[in-house]
Amino acid sequence: ICITEKIELDNSQAVKDLAFELKAARENIFVVLGVVINGKPSLTVAISDQLAKAKNLNAAAIVKELAKEINGGGGGQPCYATAGGTNISGIEKALERAKQFVV
Repeated sequence: ICITEKIELDNSQAVKDLAFELKAARENIFVVLGVVINGKPSLTVAISDQLAKAKNLNAAAIVKELAKEINGGGGGQPCYATAGGTNISGIEKALERAKQFVV
């Protein structure tokens, strides 16, 4: 399952909680969430352990690549990573690009 969505939440902890809830709810899930918090764009990538191993995916590497679209940077762990930036209009492009990682 691939979920790439722009969402409206008001803090990063709520985004993290949602990402982990989605990750726990399904096997083989790839989640990328884009959100604007306090006027700044943020991306969150969460990948189920099974899918990360099966497809050799790394959330930290993926979020670093996607962060280029929001003029930012980020990092994290193999199954969960976040990035922040300055270009809000880049969220949609980052979400579109995210889909290429699980084709």
